[in-house]
Amino acid sequence: MAKREVVECPILSIIPETPRVNTYRLGVGGGAFSFMAGQFLMASIPDFLREDGRPVRRAYSIASSPLDLMEGYLDLTITRVGEGGYFSNRIHESKVDDIVLIEGPYGKAFHLAYPPERFPERYLFVGSGSGIAPLRAMIRTLLKEGCPVPIELFYGYRYVSDCIYEEEIKEWMKKGVSVHLAISGSVSSGQVFSGAYGRVTSILPELIPSYNGQEVFICGPPAMVEQTVRFFQDIPFPEESVHKEQW
Repeated sequence: MAKREVVECPILSIIPETPRVNTYRLGVGGGAFSFMAGQFLMASIPDFLREDGRPVRRAYSIASSPLDLMEGYLDLTITRVGEGGYFSNRIHESKVDDIVLIEGPYGKAFHLAYPPERFPERYLFVGSGSGIAPLRAMIRTLLKEGCPVPIELFYGYRYVSDCIYEEEIKEWMKKGVSVHLAISGSVSSGQVFSGAYGRVTSILPELIPSYNGQEVFICGPPAMVEQTVRFFQDIPFPEESVHKEQW
């Protein structure tokens, strides 16, 4: 495999998503980078090195649509892990105009092919926590392309304040995306939540009783992904209609 070129990208803006999650909008111009929705890249920071002198590199899903490259940017949505989050802590200290190095893309197995050879009856997206990042790239692509079939999102997170892309999700709903939210934690006094209570996997049986030509993309932590894949296998969904990625 040919070595992928490392591209220097300035941080154009930093968008707070939740108390622990920011989206970093990176400037990419002149056809320096290309990818398919759902793929990931390796990110590093100049002069942020290991003890042996090698750069600290981390894999992140690209959270924007390939079509956003025409506007000169791509997005990385990064959770500040805290203790042990060596790279995430460092990038959360970054400022606008700081440089992030990107290399890729990677991940041919999990991506949205658009336009497909044949459209499914419906696109289904199931995500948990920051697993919504590559799903956002796909949904943005479908909406920008004027996808002719329904789009449905199932998104779970722990607390009301943990909803990533909250305002954008509201815009998706205005554009016709069916959205189902689920929280696994408690709701504090004064907070309003109109979704379901429990893990996102708990709301699937009632809302997806059978296979009717849908195509599904799943992303989240390993246990959630495995449980969701088993759910679709048991219906059963054809193997080629179920796509998964875990982090």
